[in-house]
Amino acid sequence: MRFGIWSPTNPREGVSMVELYRQQIEEVVVAEECGFDHYWFYEHHVSPSGPMPSPNLLIAAAGERTSRIRLGTMVNILPYRHPLIAAEEAAMLDTLTNGRLDWGVGRGLKPIEFDAFCLSQARSREAFLEHMHILKRVWADETFEFHGKHFHINKTSSLCPPVVQQPHPPIYVSAQSEESLRWAAENDAVFCQIDALIEEARRDQEFYRSIQIARGMTPRPRLVITREVYVASTMEQARAEVQPWLLRYWQLWERYAQLTHQGRMPQEYQKWRDRAPMLAAMSFEELNERGLIMVGTPEHVAERVIEHMNELDLAAIACVFKFGGMPYDMVLKSMRRFSSAAMPRIRAAMKPTSRGAA
Repeated sequence: MRFGIWSPTNPREGVSMVELYRQQIEEVVVAEECGFDHYWFYEHHVSPSGPMPSPNLLIAAAGERTSRIRLGTMVNILPYRHPLIAAEEAAMLDTLTNGRLDWGVGRGLKPIEFDAFCLSQARSREAFLEHMHILKRVWADETFEFHGKHFHINKTSSLCPPVVQQPHPPIYVSAQSEESLRWAAENDAVFCQIDALIEEARRDQEFYRSIQIARGMTPRPRLVITREVYVASTMEQARAEVQPWLLRYWQLWERYAQLTHQGRMPQEYQKWRDRAPMLAAMSFEELNERGLIMVGTPEHVAERVIEHMNELDLAAIACVFKFGGMPYDMVLKSMRRFSSAAMPRIRAAMKPTSRGAA
């Protein structure tokens, strides 16, 4: 199992946008110093609470400040962009990072974004599938013409620059529904789940693996799960410091629940329609009890991560250290405590396995 960071981008009071982006790049540098293996940015549009319209720009900037940590998106929202541009940008990022790009993809979730682009959210899956079909052919440097429902392309020359990682950068996909899990398994893509309960993730992992076995593929760890993490010297200190920030951050599930109640989330997003109200209704105590958050001493947090390792065959755990407008120094202190005191305990608990490395 590898260690990653999934990093939301939320404004901080009294911090300019120039400084906010500078802090996030510095956060990546600290993550590399702390021994994390991956750092993933998200993508949002027309969103003052999440100003990240181009995670790829920050990947390019972070690539100049780092040399080892893998940089990626979780996720690039494919229906919003033309696949030729996306494929070329990915190839360029793979070159700029010298083969450290993780290409995370998804079909989008927020109705306000689809409205802004004047796109049908109900048709996002077919747009996603069409995009990925084209994307892989561009990366393979095929010369081809394609005319689909959503995209058209006439590629008559070579891809320049080509991708560094062959046959292409590793693909990570946000997958909650059976359809998405099936696509991920058939394409041997790592599947990522945000705030999924252990029992949900275990069920989905078994479904994913059954598809791969049926197709004659060798099962490997392919699940990345996010967990909100805060580490302090004592349990009391951790809870007192982070609870106001975390509960405010967790209200995002209440906003998705409201969209569901208002009929804004299409039926094609049934998994999210079911999950949002369930998560929104959970108290801090229940979030902690169910393992959705890991708040406490390094020993406690390490134990919670090890519990997940024993229950799931994880490719990586994606730690969320930043909750909304949480002060920057709190984020870095928690990251460093996790690295220095929790991570060694977790690594010591990792046992050799015949299933293969992540």
